[in-house]
Amino acid sequence: MLETILVAVDASDQQHAVLLHAAEITRRFDAKLHVVSVFDLNQIAEVKAADLVPEIFDTLEAETRKLLEGARQLLDAWGIEAQCHFVQGSVVEQIVLLAKKLNADLVVTGHRYVSGLRRLLERSAAKALIDESPCSVMIIREKEVAG
Repeated sequence: MLETILVAVDASDQQHAVLLHAAEITRRFDAKLHVVSVFDLNQIAEVKAADLVPEIFDTLEAETRKLLEGARQLLDAWGIEAQCHFVQGSVVEQIVLLAKKLNADLVVTGHRYVSGLRRLLERSAAKALIDESPCSVMIIREKEVAG
């Protein structure tokens, strides 16, 4: 039985699909839905290195908050009540901490395909979330674009 669902949203193209899946599961199980958007402080470290801190920091934080508000509005339009959480820090770490705090039964998130050298050099956030999550994780995969 799923009682508490946590959906993690970001600025990816698949946010709509991720929210739709979470909304459908929430409805099916009459669960509580929580939406989290993480203001990734790792991005800020890169910005600090470029010495662009105040303006960029404010812009990135505002974009993250706007993203969360957009998710709330979309869920409201679908008739789904959700509690939204804006957190700062490492994406995976913050999602795991919130999942533990909420005693979540399921985390829903997206995954984008990365190829070649980048895949070898970067650890997948989705893989890390699966490894560290205190509950089941549903990954909504990015659809391949026909080309």
